[in-house]
Amino acid sequence: MKINFKANLILCGLVFSALTAKAALSPEQMVLAADKIRNPSDSYEMQIKVETSEGTSVFDVFLKGQDKTMIITKEPARDKGRNMLMLDRDFHAYIPNLKRSMRLSLAQKLSGQVANGDISRTRWAGDYAVTKEKEDAKEVQLMLKGTKDNLTYASIRLWLKKGNSQPLRADYLGLDGKTVLKRAAFEDYKSISGAVRPTTIKIEDVNKQVSYIRIQSMKAKSFDDSFFTTRNMESMK
Repeated sequence: MKINFKANLILCGLVFSALTAKAALSPEQMVLAADKIRNPSDSYEMQIKVETSEGTSVFDVFLKGQDKTMIITKEPARDKGRNMLMLDRDFHAYIPNLKRSMRLSLAQKLSGQVANGDISRTRWAGDYAVTKEKEDAKEVQLMLKGTKDNLTYASIRLWLKKGNSQPLRADYLGLDGKTVLKRAAFEDYKSISGAVRPTTIKIEDVNKQVSYIRIQSMKAKSFDDSFFTTRNMESMK
């Protein structure tokens, strides 16, 4: 009986190990899961507030898939009409007093420590090659290296909560893949648009200057591709 009991324990241990290994996510799957936590569906709208030392701005943001984003400036009143459009990695901004749109970089500053791409291009999966650097009982540390041109950040060191891939924090790195340009913390997890998601992103630069991106509302909504045009960007209020 003792031999059988031990044999059963060993067998159970082997089965458990096999199931655990099968259930473990790859680094790429973890990043894809983290993207899904941040984004509610393939097509949605949200209102965000950006708080910086330069002031507070409010934007209506409309997204379809991972490659189309329209951003409408609502506040402050003086900036109304300064709308933005992202198509793939091409980013356009309309300047009302010039009555024309300009092509900008996703990495260019929007306000404070917030870059254009921080509110327009929301994905990590597909834009970065992912490797796991380390993990402990609570966190998984990943390195993301950009595989495309004109990304918001060339490389990102990302920490996810172990077990559910919730984004915790990130270091946004320079072209050398080592220099920390900014640090982000994903905070204020709440149930919004059908799942628990971070509703605040705190971004801090090397000078300890801090900005916040706060999600005010978020919901799924369908859009035609024709919505995402420079003509609409220039005319929307």
